[in-house]
Amino acid sequence: MFYGAREEPSRANRGHVSNQGFIVAAAGVVVIDSGSTAAFAEHMIGAIRARTAKPLTLVVLTRPVDDAIFGATVFQQHGAQVVAHEAAAKLIAERCTLCLRNLANELGDDLTAGTRVPRPDRLFKGSQPLVAAGRRLELLDYSGAAAPGSIAVWDPESGFLFAGGLTSFGRIPETRDGVLADWIRALRDLAQVPARGIVPAYGPAGNRSSLEAVAAYLAALDARTAQAYAARVSLLEAPRTVTISEYRDWALYEAVHPRNVHHAYVARERHELAKP
Repeated sequence: MFYGAREEPSRANRGHVSNQGFIVAAAGVVVIDSGSTAAFAEHMIGAIRARTAKPLTLVVLTRPVDDAIFGATVFQQHGAQVVAHEAAAKLIAERCTLCLRNLANELGDDLTAGTRVPRPDRLFKGSQPLVAAGRRLELLDYSGAAAPGSIAVWDPESGFLFAGGLTSFGRIPETRDGVLADWIRALRDLAQVPARGIVPAYGPAGNRSSLEAVAAYLAALDARTAQAYAARVSLLEAPRTVTISEYRDWALYEAVHPRNVHHAYVARERHELAKP
């Protein structure tokens, strides 16, 4: 694993705020997520080369988010294919030119030099097995739960589950692109996978019991925002007043939780307006 800082992207952390991993398989290396810049992808490759000379075979992108995708073209240049869910690829094509521009503004052109919007080589839809470099993996499709194209990767041989953006341990998850009810169901489904370790997108590695803490945060976010909405608390006021004090010690609570309340409020508002 490569552990990211539990912070928002900045020049100080060079944009490395999420986790990535790699599996040394019989015939090559499978990489899970590619980091947020070309420079970090090169750092990953250097670390991989310190462990093995086996070829870079495949990169799996678990979600259409900056810190997962923007190193992918570097791996392609080193011979790896990139695979992503078709919904993730669609969203990357639609919005990630702007995402990259915003990232360059945040980090600076020097730290994002050579970084490109990726174009996956292979797309898929639906949970399915994947054999890469002699290793059998399982792609678990939870598209739309945490984001369009959000997936998990299960490696039965090692017993590790790479849960991508579906999981964030000790750090408040970003819910902008998710559907809370679907996300909670996905987490409870993942808890049935017999994993001995779970690699989240953010925070330290955990286990199946760690998933319940994320599900409990999402459930509290949904319920308490619903209470505020029913009490006619305004959209302006709700992010300041809807609190989940049990999670105040999780990283980025003060920054991310109010945004999550905003998104949950707007989703509830849209649901109400859509009623016949």
